[in-house]
Amino acid sequence: MSPSFDPELFQRAIALFECTCCGTCCQGEGGIYLTEEEIQRISAFLNLSEDVFLERYCLKKNGKIYIHVREDGYCHFSEKGLCTIHQVKPDPCRRWPFFPPMLTDPMNWETARNSCPALAPYATFKEYLERAGVDRKKE
Repeated sequence: MSPSFDPELFQRAIALFECTCCGTCCQGEGGIYLTEEEIQRISAFLNLSEDVFLERYCLKKNGKIYIHVREDGYCHFSEKGLCTIHQVKPDPCRRWPFFPPMLTDPMNWETARNSCPALAPYATFKEYLERAGVDRKKE
């Protein structure tokens, strides 16, 4: 059985993470959906009306609003491995690669590790936690 999500563990894991700015996480139809608050925040940051933002950068699918990708397969807001809306980026992007399922399911961790060069040096999530100084026995 997988352990439950631990918010403190999430904070420790993300504090250790050092993004390589490779842009891999910004490629493909990753399904980055936006909340109403995120739509408002990103639109304001880009100095666009919500309608213009939605028309230029989003698509509606299954009742949700998603950021769609450019023809090259990358997010519209990715330039040279960096996010042009970093200050206001959506929650899934802000949390990558540490979604709750990544921190509780070894198979999900392995999937993330295989696609993210910053995670690749760690063979297992347990090793990552050990490097972060987390002792799961005490938690």
